[in-house]
Amino acid sequence: MKRAIQVGEKATLRIRVSEKDVHYAGGLVNGAYVLGLFGDVGTEVLVRFDGDEGLLAAYNSVELKAPVKAGDFLEITGWIIRAGSSSRTVGLEAHRYIRVTGDPYESSADYLDEPQLVARAEMVSVVRKEQQRCVA
Repeated sequence: MKRAIQVGEKATLRIRVSEKDVHYAGGLVNGAYVLGLFGDVGTEVLVRFDGDEGLLAAYNSVELKAPVKAGDFLEITGWIIRAGSSSRTVGLEAHRYIRVTGDPYESSADYLDEPQLVARAEMVSVVRKEQQRCVA
């Protein structure tokens, strides 16, 4: 099977944050919500690179840069930074590109000319040699 993504090439997920994901007052979601999205994009990257979901080994870093609220639209991107014989280091970013303002109406929202970085991370996943099904 041929690789559907190369080192440095990005995979993208777009999602709207739901009211059901709210955890704190003011419509805020918890930071783990974004980590879940990072896991989803990281998994897609591995499937496209190796033909296998792999296993999360570690997060080298996680930065939560801005609060995320219900109604926000997020774009999550992931890409392989380094590919070892079985380890994959994946870069991840989450940007808000639509923000609910609630002003002057409850349903008011802004499309952001410049998407806002809300989180960044670097994860390491492992795909055992015998499970790697894709070639360059």
